[in-house]
Amino acid sequence: MSLCLCANLALCETGGVYRVLFDGKNLDPWEKKDGSPAHWKLTDGTMEATEGGDLRTKATFGDCQLHVEWQTPEKVDPNIMNRGNSGVFLMGLYEVQVLDSNPDTIYADGIAGSVYGQNPPLVNVCRAPGAWQTFDIIFYAPRWENGTLLCQGHVTVFHNGVLVQDRWPLEGPTRHLSRTTQTPHAAKLPLSLQAHASPVRYRNIWIRELPERKEQP
Repeated sequence: MSLCLCANLALCETGGVYRVLFDGKNLDPWEKKDGSPAHWKLTDGTMEATEGGDLRTKATFGDCQLHVEWQTPEKVDPNIMNRGNSGVFLMGLYEVQVLDSNPDTIYADGIAGSVYGQNPPLVNVCRAPGAWQTFDIIFYAPRWENGTLLCQGHVTVFHNGVLVQDRWPLEGPTRHLSRTTQTPHAAKLPLSLQAHASPVRYRNIWIRELPERKEQP
């Protein structure tokens, strides 16, 4: 089966092989960061972030198109840091923030759709707590050779069908409250989802690997 990114961001069968990472049935493609079995809770075709740490894919990925659907709790926690706090970590390093940001009451580069700690979204299109939301992400990984950066990585993000990151050049791996720097790493690494003391739910996750870029910086 194949697909493309349609105008309504639904799946269609018109080109490009993709891999299902979560279809609501099991956690087979996932594991904990220490390699032990995935532990998140399966509920009504979703997987829910629980205590005990992040999940990562068993497979590794570089350049990709990624579709993720997520839901923050309907009940709003008074602590903003616990309001559906999670994240999609490309290569386990570069975070696109998941958070109840309706309304946004946190620092700009920490709201939903931000490249966390680097760049706020172009617009906040976060839906109300409890509503399902989508990320469609186009990611090109940095290219390294013998410790030298050949091509800077960048990411494009559509949040609920709206462009919120437009080929943002990644400054380096995600850090909290500090600037980052470029750090060499492998060409492919696992994708990870963050557990951050919030019962965030995920569903319908798929990924399509993209051809390697030819351009230089």
